[in-house]
Amino acid sequence: MIVTWMLYALVIGASLTAAAFALERATMARRSPARFVWFAALALSAAWPLGAMLRTTLPRRTSGGILPFAVRLQPVRVVPDANAANPVSLDHWVIGVWIALSVLLLVRLARGVHILRRTRTAWGERHVDGASVRVSENVGPAVVGLRRMEVVIPDWVLGLDAPLRSIVLRHEEEHRRARDPYLLFASALATALIPWNPFLWVQAGRLRLAIEMDCDARVLRRDPSPERYGLLMLTIAQRRTMTPTLFAPMLSEPVTQLERRIKAMQNISGRVSRATMVGGSLVAAAIVAFACSVQPDSPAAPKQTASRSARGGPTPVNDHQTYFEFQVEQQAKLLPGAPSPRYPDMLRSAHIEGSVLAQFVVDTTGRPIMDTFKVLKSDHDLFTNAVRNSLPMMRFAPARVGGKAVKQLVQMPFQFSLSHNAATTSGVQIPQPSMSRRPGSAVLKP
Repeated sequence: MIVTWMLYALVIGASLTAAAFALERATMARRSPARFVWFAALALSAAWPLGAMLRTTLPRRTSGGILPFAVRLQPVRVVPDANAANPVSLDHWVIGVWIALSVLLLVRLARGVHILRRTRTAWGERHVDGASVRVSENVGPAVVGLRRMEVVIPDWVLGLDAPLRSIVLRHEEEHRRARDPYLLFASALATALIPWNPFLWVQAGRLRLAIEMDCDARVLRRDPSPERYGLLMLTIAQRRTMTPTLFAPMLSEPVTQLERRIKAMQNISGRVSRATMVGGSLVAAAIVAFACSVQPDSPAAPKQTASRSARGGPTPVNDHQTYFEFQVEQQAKLLPGAPSPRYPDMLRSAHIEGSVLAQFVVDTTGRPIMDTFKVLKSDHDLFTNAVRNSLPMMRFAPARVGGKAVKQLVQMPFQFSLSHNAATTSGVQIPQPSMSRRPGSAVLKP
């Protein structure tokens, strides 16, 4: 289920967020850039669950160049409970909401880029204190654009004293040299693609704060006057009226972030705590180790449900079918000489193995009812097509109740493997299937 995978992604996001908080303290104690910590946490929170899902769905490759091959039909298994309609509909609903939110945020992001590109040409270009900048009425100070990053300042900044104006220009120039707009754009794109993960939004906000604090530290190394620098930020915050885009780094940020930045500036010249560095690093390592120990469930894997103990109780399969459980003398089983699925040539040439777990109803004549055919798990679409094409030619001994043939819902795994031990001249080996459930119970359709 996709919901199970999303819960796994939330656990990974929460773990990496906690690790990033601990590692941020260690990097700040070492006076190292903290923005890379949060960018790494954001990237891993988005990519880690996706990689785990791909590992469980991609087909396995064999190590050697083995030409003989076999398709093995595993024992038929009676389905204990086929109530899979609700999880499927829930998955579809969740995916639909996910897509709608992502489209809405991507449109918002694209609209911001379009508006910035359109209004950017209206800002006049001037040289201020030897630097080329664009002057607006009420936007900035900020760095705008990705392909051509430019500094934009409001016109009232031109009336500041030369030392204060120099700090403003130096701050934005540091953003441009560090290519900070790229990090902010990547974070905005990640939250738009995975909007349901609140930890990505937390990481994106902390990344923006870390970008500004790193830039403050670089500016103060060249002009060590935290009091004047803090007063300048407060002045700009009071005068600022518009923000250019979500991914434009600015000298002034919201009041809560300004407070944190001013406190961070006061600690820049403080004593480095070795306990903070070591403790933060150890806590971050322990949290990441915990995240590595968490194992995801495959979204494509069939969900196992417990069978009902009440004999004869109805088990709903979908809106149009109802199955009942009865005592039977004989389970449905595959007859000898049944044809095996043809190994796909492309996968055989690539030495790719895999399996298909199919579910279908065997009718009273021993023929599979293809309308009921359902793939619960498959390692490749070509394997699925091979099973679907060969199943109508297979014949089963039907299940029997009181000497009368009845329909039975079964699950049957098909194993596609490459092996030197092909028992037949065609290279296809079909072992005799056997029932895996206890004798005397079956799921039947009256």
